[in-house]
Amino acid sequence: MRRDVRGRVVMVTGASRGIGRRAAERLAKLGARLALTARSADDLAKLAGDLRAGGSDVAIFPGDLTKPGDRDQIVTAAIDRFGGLDVLINCAGVCSFGEFSTSTEDIVRQVMEVNFFAQAEMIRVCQPHLTRSFERARDGWRPAVVNVASICGRWGIPSMSEHCASKHAFVGLTEALRGEFERFGIDVLLVLPGLVRSDDLNRHLLRNEGKIHLDFAGAQPSAEVADGVVRSLLNNRTEAAVGFVSWCVWLFRRLFPRAVRFFMQRKVWRFARRERASGQSTVTS
Repeated sequence: MRRDVRGRVVMVTGASRGIGRRAAERLAKLGARLALTARSADDLAKLAGDLRAGGSDVAIFPGDLTKPGDRDQIVTAAIDRFGGLDVLINCAGVCSFGEFSTSTEDIVRQVMEVNFFAQAEMIRVCQPHLTRSFERARDGWRPAVVNVASICGRWGIPSMSEHCASKHAFVGLTEALRGEFERFGIDVLLVLPGLVRSDDLNRHLLRNEGKIHLDFAGAQPSAEVADGVVRSLLNNRTEAAVGFVSWCVWLFRRLFPRAVRFFMQRKVWRFARRERASGQSTVTS
């Protein structure tokens, strides 16, 4: 199946920056009508202005997806503006980089609220409108939900416990809804990027004190992940690991789980050795 989004209404969450912003830019070039939401009204307005300058039909709906009233208002306003909804792309998210033993309940709950509960409830609010999109279709069109999770949703990464927990939950929800939503004619797709380079690392990370080495500067560009998101939507790919590292973890987890587990543990050991060596050098000097 090849999905044509020209003239279709696509809602993108987390659209003010990163993957969501880049995905919106690519969808605009394909002729989609865009309903963009994020917390930053200023960033959304700037993006919408750029896209409208290129001739795209774009509307922005700022709000906090963790708040039920905001979710309802965003979706209702989008339906009033466009007359319907054909695709939901869930890109919003936060991350916490640090060990669970030094974390707090507030951080765990904040990560779960943004990465799981808000996305799950957006799907719930949008589902009736996506169902109507299928019922109105006369050309074989199938609406879709595209969930941008993480390879952390397939394998736990040390020092990212809260992030992994939220993404595992998101992956599980996606797989369950894929079966449930078949009766509504809605495809539910999953995209699994690896470590993604953030536009603003300090804004993206709730904390940055992990005990393994992660190369944030050399991580996947958000544009590369956005390409994978759009390809998954167009080609109706049920699950797609995006990027070389993510694909390798996805494949090796299936074929060599012990090797992947050893590799993750080795990253912890190596960081601990460097940390001890650094502490001894400081004492000696």
